[in-house]
Order: sequence, then structure tokens, then C-alpha cells
Amino acid sequence: MRTCCVLALLMGLTVLWDSCPVLAGPGESPRVVVRDSESGEPRSLDPHRAGDVISTRQCMHAYECLLEYDAFTPGALRPCLAEGMPVYDREKLTYTFKLRNDIRFADAPCFKDGKGRKVTAADVVFSFKRLAALPDSGGYWVVERQVAGLDEFRVAALEAAQESQTAWLKCLDSAVEGLRAIDERTISIRLLQPYAQFLHAITLPYGAVLPHEAAHEYEFTRQPVGTGPFVLKEYTASGLTWARNPNYRDVSLTAVPADSPLKAYEGRRLPLADELRYEIFADDQVVTKQFLEGKLVQMGLNRDDFAHFIDREAMKNGATGDDLLKEEWRKRAIRVVDYTEPTIHYISFNMNDAVVGTKAGGKGRAIRQAMSLAFDRNAYIEKHLSGRGTPANRLIPPGTPGHAEASELGNQKYDPAAGRKLLTEAGFELHEKNGAWTVTDADTGKQVIVRVLLRSTSDTTKEYAAWLVKTMATVGIAVECELMTFGEFLDRQDEGSGQAYDAGWVMDYPDAQNMLQLLYGPNKSPGINNAAFDNAEYNKRYEELARLDDSVPAERKRKGELIGEMHELLDRETPWITVDFRRIIRLQQGNFMCAPPAPFGYTNTKYNAIASKD
Repeated sequence: MRTCCVLALLMGLTVLWDSCPVLAGPGESPRVVVRDSESGEPRSLDPHRAGDVISTRQCMHAYECLLEYDAFTPGALRPCLAEGMPVYDREKLTYTFKLRNDIRFADAPCFKDGKGRKVTAADVVFSFKRLAALPDSGGYWVVERQVAGLDEFRVAALEAAQESQTAWLKCLDSAVEGLRAIDERTISIRLLQPYAQFLHAITLPYGAVLPHEAAHEYEFTRQPVGTGPFVLKEYTASGLTWARNPNYRDVSLTAVPADSPLKAYEGRRLPLADELRYEIFADDQVVTKQFLEGKLVQMGLNRDDFAHFIDREAMKNGATGDDLLKEEWRKRAIRVVDYTEPTIHYISFNMNDAVVGTKAGGKGRAIRQAMSLAFDRNAYIEKHLSGRGTPANRLIPPGTPGHAEASELGNQKYDPAAGRKLLTEAGFELHEKNGAWTVTDADTGKQVIVRVLLRSTSDTTKEYAAWLVKTMATVGIAVECELMTFGEFLDRQDEGSGQAYDAGWVMDYPDAQNMLQLLYGPNKSPGINNAAFDNAEYNKRYEELARLDDSVPAERKRKGELIGEMHELLDRETPWITVDFRRIIRLQQGNFMCAPPAPFGYTNTKYNAIASKD
């Protein structure tokens, strides 16, 4: 167990400053190296294939989009590669962007003499087409059914990919009606219908701009070529190192709030760090040790760490931030980062499955509802999250427009007796012996078994798996858990080869549509609807909702009505067991300077810095 080792460290270890400016030669400025960690390797450094948080976080060191999120104004967009915000013609459903005139790709072997060239409007058009053409892109959903001619282009490209790589590359040269490079710096994008979330959607890594030369010459999986503030210096099994991009345009840190620790850096050229190093550690114990030795700028808190650092009584009494630290840690140079993340943890049922899915009719529905009623969310949050979360009784997280309008899901409460009653009414036979329940199918005489795929092989996941088996036994359903790596889990989800998935979703942008799309029928696997839920009533309401704009009062009102109606449908069908909304509490070194927590700010590492010891 890790507890003894951690306690030994805590007894007398003083935090060191290893992540700090590296001494330079005479007349040179100290090099700023920021050391951080990841729990595993990214699936891909190709932004058009980055469908998970680790891959997105890593690849967006090298790539940029037309727009980005303002680091100091939550949820607000601002120009990035674009010179300004786009002009929108509501009648023609057309966005027109103007590119900055000082953007160059990073140096790479695919360019003449290895020197990165200037970015043009044609590169933006090419990047959207490549996103559509990739057979294995998980991100096409951001523009699917939205851009004139792009869906037809995708069909042709996928057919060409079946023929040969040469045919596929040739197809990328085909014109798309809704994508036009008007001149070297002007791009026009024509939509098929109103799409209120369009600008947010193309600010995801799927909207990243990349060069056709690299796309034609090699895979981007481990060879990123973008316009971002960093370039990949080294990638090994033990970690990734990103270095300052010499071609990065002259842009400075501005408009820093007076109370931000980055205020002292205002006016400095970005990025603030010369190098970002990410060590890959599968063992939380190693991360804790490295952090306490000052070798990492921050660390998350698993259950053991949380108990050692955080005062639970203070937390229960409403304490936040640094006030959560236990007394012995308050004098150390450690800070607490504490915020609510728009993330939902859920268990999705494969609606194509013969036991729990649509084909099973009322029996399948009863199994799904009973399992949801057997899940004690408060107990789970207390036992496995140390209180860091709130029960998710709806899909829309707190703080997101639409949360209040989302009616509470009645089947997401804890009531095993009600679950057993539903199973009996559906025709199952329940047997009780010494307080233990068993459910059998009256038609087959076999016990009901549901296999749940879990996205980790860690000890904490094993504990959760054991708890899940025990809690589902309160309604007599035998659960078998299959633990696997995150990459394997994602592959199984995409294939639709599981019976149920213990999953999670970090919102991509602050709009209820981003969450509700996860259950929209046309998005089913290999799309983002891993439940393969396909309900005509839900789909109809989603399609209306997706066109509505929160900034227009009448549309906002109608959107709220639709959200309520969609939740009523979900309560009846229960394609998910909604579990919790997450509260993030992590530790940072006192000398680590960065932008405030931002759920959508994947490009904010350009603000990372290490304060001088002085």
C-alpha cells in the first residue's frame, strides 16, 4: 500500500524548487523549464484525431485554431489565428474570417529547406477538408450536417480511402461548396442551417490548422506540425518535452486582471516558458514523491493523498482553496486549486445489446432503471471521491445554461427496493436468501448478468469495481467488471463491443447542446453517442435545440423547454446511469504561475511560468 510511503515523506520533507529557471551562461537569461506529469501517453498528437483529454492537452501545444478561449474571461472567445472576430451574414448563413498576416508553421522536414512557411486561407480550407476526409477522425461531429457540401465530400473521401492512399490524397484537392479561400488571408464558411455553437465547436482541436505538405508526407500521430507556441522536442515512453517555437509570432501577454499572479508578467512575449516537460507516471505514488521533492509543478489528489493534505472538516464546513489544507501544510509553499469542472461521470448502456438494450424491450428498460436506482451516488462520492463532487441527477452540469431547466431524473435516485419492484413488474424472478438478492429471467431461468467496462487498471479502479458489484447486488443483478487501459476502453466504446461503459465527458464548450448531443441518434458509435441511443422523440427535440441561440431571449426560453422535455424522455428510457459532477481539487507549487482554471482552455499553457526564488 502507498500510505506508509507517503506518510514517511510527509513527516519531514521540505518542498524544493526543481521546476524553476535553469541557470544560463553569462549575459543570457535563465531558461524557464516547467515540469508536469501525465497519467498515460496520448493516443495521438494529430489534432483531428484527438478525442480524449490527454491527447488534446498535449497536441494543442503545437496547434491553434481561428479562435481561442480568453484565459481570464471564462467561456469567452477571442481571435487567435484570425485577425479579429468573424463577420456573420445571418441571411446567407456565412462566416467570413480574416487571418493574421504574421503566422508561420513551425519548421519541419516536409517544407522546402525545412523552413516553416506562411499560413494562408487555403490551409484553413484544407484543414477542414482533412478533418472530414479522415476515416478515423472522432471529431467530424463538430461540422457534420452543418457546412454546405462537406458531408458529400466526406462520402467521396471515404470511398477514395478504400481505393488507395493516392486516391484519398487526390480527393483532398476537391472543392467544397461551403469552404472558400477568397484570397490569401480571407476564408468564407457557409452553413446549411443556423448553428449557434459553430464558433465554439471549431475552437476544439478539430478546428486546428495544419499544412498540406505534412499531411501528404507523413502521419501526425507523433510528428506535429502547427502554428502553436511550442514544438515537440522529444517523445519517449517516459514522457514528452515541448520547446519554444522559434517561428511563433510576436504576441504578448495583455489584459491581465489586477489580482492575477500573472500580472507581473504583463507585456512579456508568449510563451512565458522555454520548455514544458511532461513525465508519464502510471503510479500515483511516484507523482506524489516527485511533487513533494519539487520536481513537478502540480499534482492531482487521489483518495490517499486527499486524506493527507486536505482537512475534511474544513471542507464540510464550506472551506475552499488554500483554506482546505491541513494546518501542517499551510506554512509550506503549496497552493490549492479548487473549482467545479463541467464534467459528468456516467455509465452508459449499449442500446444495441440484447440484454440491456432496445431489443430487450421492457425487460431491458427495467434492468437499466433498476441498476440506476441501485447506485448510491452520495456513498460513491464520499467513499471514492472523498466528497469531491455532487450527485448528477440530470445531464447538464451546474453553471451551464440549461442546468435549472433540466428536470431531475427520478430514476437517478438511490432506491434499491424500487429497482427490485421494477424488475418484478417486468417479469423477472427475484430470490432472496440471507439478505442477498438474485434476479433470474423467467423465460430462460438464467441469472441476469451485466458486464461493465472500466477505463483504468489502477488499484482505486479495482476498489470501485468491487463496490459496483456489491451495490448492484442490492437489486439482484450480477455485475462483472472488465478493467482495461484508457486507450483500450476508447477502442471498445468506438466499436460498440461492450455491454455497458463506465464513462465520462468533459464539456467542450459552455452550451447544453454539447452534452445532449451525446444521446442524439445519428451520433451513435463510432460517433460520440457510445450508448447507441436512438429515440425519435429525443432526436426531433435535439435537432430543434441545436439551432437555438442562448443569447436570444425567445430562443433561450424555448431551449429551456426542450431541455426539460428531453430529460423526461431520458428518465423514462434511462440509457445512462448519471453518477456525479466533479469538483477538482489539486495542489500546485507556490512558484508555479499559470492562467486560472479553464475547462476549455487547452491553449493556456503558453502562460505557464516559474517565479523567481527572489
